[in-house]
Amino acid sequence: MSTKLTTTALTLITGITLATLTGCQNMPKKTDNTATQTQAKTETQTLWVADKRAECTGVAPMQCLMVQPTTVNSQQPNANDWQYLYQEIDGFNWQQGKMSKIKVKVSHLDPEQIPADGSSISYQLLEVLR
Repeated sequence: MSTKLTTTALTLITGITLATLTGCQNMPKKTDNTATQTQAKTETQTLWVADKRAECTGVAPMQCLMVQPTTVNSQQPNANDWQYLYQEIDGFNWQQGKMSKIKVKVSHLDPEQIPADGSSISYQLLEVLR
């Protein structure tokens, strides 16, 4: 009797397993979006960078670059539109007393790649225009 019970149980388990596997074959395949989710969204911007830094407070008191977005054809920055930039621009060598106009790549990072005290945006110098 125990052999018959064991055979019945084994047949039942095999049937359930086959039904499950067959059902999985008919399921729609999931697309792998992992690569696109971890890639940063990027754009190109032209910025004026002021000739002096300003005191600002990020994680701690610091000296921020002062920037303002502009167009490539803009001849002068607007004196009242400066914004704090709480980080450096990769590849840009800022010099006190020298106003600069630069083209940068702005990357909006995946939230999973941002350090706890880091910015969700990174700036990389593409070209010094002036």
